[in-house]
Amino acid sequence: MNPRNRKDRQTNSKPGSLKTSLLKGWHAMWDIEVGQTSGTSSFLLFIELFVALSLCVAYFLLVRNYFACGDPMSSDLFTAGSEKLYRLDQPLICDAWKGRLSGLLLSGALIDFSLKGHNATEVQMEQFMNIFGLYHTFWLLLLFLAVILALRHSLFINLGIFAGLIYNFSPAAGPYFYPWDMPATLFFTLAVLLFERRQMWLMAAATCAGCFFKETVLVCALLVLFASQWKWRKRMLTFAGIVAVYVLGKKVLLGLLHLDVAGLSMGNAPNLAELLRHTFLNYNVKVLLSPTINHVIFANAGTLVAILVLGWRKRFLPYMTLILVFLGGQLLYGGLNEFRIFMEVLPLSLILLSERWQEHAESDAAGQLSAGPAAAWAVRETFPVLIPMTIVLIALSTGAAAWRYLVIFEDFHRPARSGLGQYIYRWDSVKPADLETVSHWYQNGYLAVELKLATIAQANHQDADAINHYQRVLNLDTNSVTALNNLALLLATSSDPRLRNGNEAVRLAEQACQLSQYKDVTMIGVLAAAYAEAGRFNDAVATAQKACTVASAQGQTEIAAKYENLLELYKSGRALHQKAKTAQ
Repeated sequence: MNPRNRKDRQTNSKPGSLKTSLLKGWHAMWDIEVGQTSGTSSFLLFIELFVALSLCVAYFLLVRNYFACGDPMSSDLFTAGSEKLYRLDQPLICDAWKGRLSGLLLSGALIDFSLKGHNATEVQMEQFMNIFGLYHTFWLLLLFLAVILALRHSLFINLGIFAGLIYNFSPAAGPYFYPWDMPATLFFTLAVLLFERRQMWLMAAATCAGCFFKETVLVCALLVLFASQWKWRKRMLTFAGIVAVYVLGKKVLLGLLHLDVAGLSMGNAPNLAELLRHTFLNYNVKVLLSPTINHVIFANAGTLVAILVLGWRKRFLPYMTLILVFLGGQLLYGGLNEFRIFMEVLPLSLILLSERWQEHAESDAAGQLSAGPAAAWAVRETFPVLIPMTIVLIALSTGAAAWRYLVIFEDFHRPARSGLGQYIYRWDSVKPADLETVSHWYQNGYLAVELKLATIAQANHQDADAINHYQRVLNLDTNSVTALNNLALLLATSSDPRLRNGNEAVRLAEQACQLSQYKDVTMIGVLAAAYAEAGRFNDAVATAQKACTVASAQGQTEIAAKYENLLELYKSGRALHQKAKTAQ
């Protein structure tokens, strides 16, 4: 066996103090590998960094176009935390997604920074596309750097990560690139790497920071239960503390912004009874049993299935437990045909696979099969450098998100300057140059203001005001799809019976669907609700079934499940607004 490997394996299971790790890290910056000359090690580091940079360039060129050409939800969510294009208060931003504040706030800050001092031109969209691409690519580069600093087999792992990400561009995955997916993958990986070196408190901090990007990072808290150097009491308290940070933090932060969200992120469940429903499970079982060329077994470039077959070693028990719990959660509450949801376990799967391959190679070199437990991870001497990098990353990402949150929080509690509530000051205080830029998104400044006022009123259940604003938009632009769709929804579902008009809702919803070529699932669903309000329940059932089909084809699992539930309502001869009354 290579002496270098022997030394690594002797030290892997002996975690040092944070101070010792930092000192070793700074020295290791110039001596990358034990037993190698500094020239050779520097050359290897250069090659790995060059490959990582090349992959990031390719990823940037691929992902940037999805801001303008992908599903509108990608661009809507990317700008949701912007002050000028604020959308966190809109129903379109799913309740479960509002808890993923860090990504929404950071991407929104980038959008606002790009708007300063610019006018609305065709070049502006190009600029937004570049920011969108750079944001996602930056997090990928950090992920590559973390792997390079931590592991000697980084070239194999990073190439595998890139191959797995390519599956997110496949038709089955859907054109969704959200501001929390890549950061969550990074923090998930950091938590695992830090646990391997028994940096438990830093691992807990990385988990807490990551879960505010995406709640699924919270499963990394399970690793605490495998901290054999701690007593069980300490493990349980630390585990409960990590969970409490997210649950209470989400409730407090969103509550201060007056955002009504579901109590539980999983399945967007408002209570425990809803959490135990098996709608997503039934749908995901159908996906697993459906033979297609874009099957879920190919997600993550096949590495997910590979590790489930090859990863069963006692040494890997904490990590395999993590993967199984993560997959169980996705089976119950996720959409398996959205390959991006598996991104978080992609690096971990490749790390474990690289160790299995290395184990096999060393066994062949020795002329015999390995009979003992799997070897410890091939950790680099530069691993301690990852510790200050992680501390800085947690501090900057959390700090920047917190600063952005405070800005929006102060805006929300600033005295209102109009009768439409505390949010309208945004448009009253926008500079002319900025308003011209924002108008690029909605055709012209006046329409932008009217649409914003309408959505604010609608979100605050001021249906009469919202209807008036949408009608003003349609007086100026009869083909405004947003106004057509949202006005139809209000006329079909308003809690005030004096405002409902089924026939007019049908006319508006049909026009919206025609303009969108019946490709927008939400608009098809609104048309179904309009048919039901007009008493055309056969048409409502058929349209809701069409919405289910389109949603399934586009990989929108939650929306498909929603319309499957509404089918029974329409079949029973009830309109959508009657559902709330029945529930009460």
